[in-house]
Amino acid sequence: ATGTRIGALMQATATIVIGIMLSMYFTWKMTLVSLISVPAVIGSVVMEGRVLSVGLQLVREASYRATTIATEAITNIKTVAAFCGEEAVIKRYHDAFVGGRAMARKSLRWRGTVFSFGQTAPVAGYALSLWYGGVLVAEGEIHYKTVIKVSEALIFGAWMMGQALAFAPNFGAAVSAAGRVMTLLARKPRVCDTVSPSVPVDYVAQGKIEYKNVKFRYPTRREVEVLRGLSVLIPFGKRVAFVGPSGCGKSTLIQLIQRLYDPEEGNVYMDDYNVVSDMRLQTLRANLGIVSQEPVLFDRTIAENIAYGDNRRNVTIEEIVSAAKQANVHTFISALPNAYNTRIGARASQLSGGQKQRIAIARALVRNPRVLLLDEATSALDTHSEKVVQEALDRASEGRTSLIIAHRLSTIQTADMIVVIAKGVVAETGTHRELLEKNGIYARLYELQCGIPEEIEETADGDV
Repeated sequence: ATGTRIGALMQATATIVIGIMLSMYFTWKMTLVSLISVPAVIGSVVMEGRVLSVGLQLVREASYRATTIATEAITNIKTVAAFCGEEAVIKRYHDAFVGGRAMARKSLRWRGTVFSFGQTAPVAGYALSLWYGGVLVAEGEIHYKTVIKVSEALIFGAWMMGQALAFAPNFGAAVSAAGRVMTLLARKPRVCDTVSPSVPVDYVAQGKIEYKNVKFRYPTRREVEVLRGLSVLIPFGKRVAFVGPSGCGKSTLIQLIQRLYDPEEGNVYMDDYNVVSDMRLQTLRANLGIVSQEPVLFDRTIAENIAYGDNRRNVTIEEIVSAAKQANVHTFISALPNAYNTRIGARASQLSGGQKQRIAIARALVRNPRVLLLDEATSALDTHSEKVVQEALDRASEGRTSLIIAHRLSTIQTADMIVVIAKGVVAETGTHRELLEKNGIYARLYELQCGIPEEIEETADGDV
């Protein structure tokens, strides 16, 4: 459709130019009179483009607000129904829709006015030139046949100009859309791949991780300094848990090692290689396996979801089954009618929370990562599911460096090292028992969640 319109516009432009040239050849006076309307036509096109641009922006914003309200309500329909919020949602949607409709009407009125003026101006110019041609004939300057020739050329040109102006709204919308696309294309990503990596693409890491003097703020919250010079060394093969109050920067550490963000100051290292300057993104992430609190699974088969963990190659069914066994989910999958070929539905609606989490663990393990990132992997599960998933995580962590983010301190007591983060820095480090004996932040957090530790009670009884 766009190609046809461009062709029609080129044809109209050529016709107008040729018509004016012929008219000038026969009588320049009559032609110049007819061209008086050209500035008005050009002005109407420019004005229509501006009105269209502003109108489209206002209508788009109103439509976006209404669509957001509807999408949010449909996505969370159970919550809306539970709190009897149907009428409130309908009212919000109606208000947003009415606002958009009013803006659309106003925009259409202005566009109609300007467009009609642009269509009328060429005809008015033709009529004026025809009148002036009659004056020239009456004065004997030209023959009436010349008036007919010129008028035919001009009327045909005016008609083609009207045809060309009919496409003006389409081109105005196209210019507006192209502007938005160019704005997106001009954006520069904050995280860029390494230009000259010193590590081979197929590098297999040992799993040593180090954060050195790391400072960081999120782009959307520049006023909040999340990490304030944090430093911590994680040896190869150790299970290290990060704990602390909400918002202290625990999950930020996981995102920095994945290079979803880069630190403002300081460096993050894997095996003494700077992950920003020494490693390609593909190389870095190929050595990482991530299990998050709310795993995202696709509307595909279970086998395809597990194989998604390693997109660099075709994962065999034997590898998929092996990863499922490590994740403690093979028995469940085998009991399904279609086993690994079972589709899990949109947003994994056919699975429970624990089942989704174990499939996510299998997906992370199928690439055999050297570093396993567990971001509150059990916090959203019930007690039974948590126990099953925790067993799978313990098995998956064997022989790998594991970074664990946890709110439930009962799940990290066996960690090789616990790092307590407070106010963007490392406040305490040690094992579960060592941190309890320090009677610091960790001991207070543990007491709030689990009561007075047995170790402290025994010590108190001995002192008495």
